[in-house]
Amino acid sequence: MVLATGSMALAAQPDGRLTITFLSLAPHGQAPQGEAILITTPDGKTILIDGGLDSTSLGEELDSRLPFWQRSLDMVVLTSTRPDHLGGLQDIISRYHVGEVVDAGMLHPNSAYALWRRTIDQHGLHYVQVRQGTAFMVGTQLTLQVLWPSSPLHKSSNEERDNALVVRLVAPGVRMLLLGDAAESQFALAGLLTSIDQRYLQGNIVQITGEVGKDYPTNLSAVLQAAHSSQLVITPGALSAKQRKAGVTTSIVPSSSLVFGGSSLQVIQTAQVGAIEVDASDTGWNIQAA
Repeated sequence: MVLATGSMALAAQPDGRLTITFLSLAPHGQAPQGEAILITTPDGKTILIDGGLDSTSLGEELDSRLPFWQRSLDMVVLTSTRPDHLGGLQDIISRYHVGEVVDAGMLHPNSAYALWRRTIDQHGLHYVQVRQGTAFMVGTQLTLQVLWPSSPLHKSSNEERDNALVVRLVAPGVRMLLLGDAAESQFALAGLLTSIDQRYLQGNIVQITGEVGKDYPTNLSAVLQAAHSSQLVITPGALSAKQRKAGVTTSIVPSSSLVFGGSSLQVIQTAQVGAIEVDASDTGWNIQAA
């Protein structure tokens, strides 16, 4: 038994690659919904960005992708206070030893976000509230650059999206722009275009969330053009109660909604193909089913 455990531990050692997995989370009996991104750095650090709608689906994904003995996450990042990002994380930060929790705060906290912050406090977790210009070095080769929101947070009828966290991942061989819910906010997209050097928007891969029956703001085309990316990953937003009542059973964004000013992007939707994984090293990157 000791030899077997030692062999599995050796097999789980860092292999010098950056792995970014876009999880496909499906609440029981429903279509895939919500965003969660699991990152493993070349030197073995583990980051979880968002958590989907429910902890059961997220827990099953983590159990299948992390070594059975691992009950720690170096960083948990919440990019949006909407339920399809926050819901699954509530239990995860209680079950796992978390080194650091990062979000942008909430201008008018609702009950779910208040519970989130209370759970962080109760477990004595290191919490960091970030704004545009913050950067984190995770391990020795991955940098997380916070591009949005600016300070102070924006007051509006769409505050959750207007103040959504936008993060750029920078590592040898790959640049990735995680727009998330900000891709559905005209205000956030305009702010990205006017408040920062557009070189910071550049990425080989861009990720956005998408909702069935909802078109993207016009500014998204300009941001995608500034990104100069070749790959677009769309993670699904939650179906509304009205959509579920109407019998909508898919969270795949129709192709008619994916017209981005002539941009020749390859588009992958996790709601359509399932989980996908980006592997990167100093020689480049590739994307595949996971």
